[in-house]
Amino acid sequence: MILILIVVFSALFVLTHLLMSHGAIRENLVARLGQWPFRGLYSVISFLTLGPAAVLWWQNRHLGPVLWQLNPWVERGIALVLMLSAIELIALSLANPSPASMLPGSNEPRGVLRITRHPMNMGLALFGLAHLLANGAVGDVAFFGSFFVLGTAGPFHLDARLKKQRGEGFAEFCRQTSVFPFVAIARGRTAFRADEIAFPLFLIGVVVFVAVVIFHGRFFGADIF
Repeated sequence: MILILIVVFSALFVLTHLLMSHGAIRENLVARLGQWPFRGLYSVISFLTLGPAAVLWWQNRHLGPVLWQLNPWVERGIALVLMLSAIELIALSLANPSPASMLPGSNEPRGVLRITRHPMNMGLALFGLAHLLANGAVGDVAFFGSFFVLGTAGPFHLDARLKKQRGEGFAEFCRQTSVFPFVAIARGRTAFRADEIAFPLFLIGVVVFVAVVIFHGRFFGADIF
């Protein structure tokens, strides 16, 4: 029963996010409630779905059949790279807010936005993926998989709505950038500029990552090394 609840609440967390941000549904709710009441409702529903999923998962970690179990050193090595990348994307997004964020920044592809136009979402997705590699039980997959699915599917959903709302300026920003990290750079639509990266925030990201690795066992009950 608990495993089913973890799966259900994790799925509801993703589905309610995507449905409530869907163009027609969102527009109707905003028209009825107003912009900030809608955001309040959105936050409450997020709390009522993610909250129970997180509590149930925390109390019943590694619940259910194990779907995969990778070589510990390979899994940890890849997971650490993914987590460092996730933390850096989130940290650097503070210097260059995406025009698709709740407090939108400029349409100019600059800094971390050259890597991905959705650094917060991609940080969330990489966090989920890193923990999926390390945790193959069904309950873990449902919980961490919700972050990965929302982090990867959400940006495409959001882009489609914002292109209609904001017109050519945002559409051109999308053409110069990519959702998935480094794709636009690899395809020559933009170029990486190290001088645009906020170095103090990059260092803060490294410090946070090191702290997470050192204290992971104490705070999350699973030693990395």
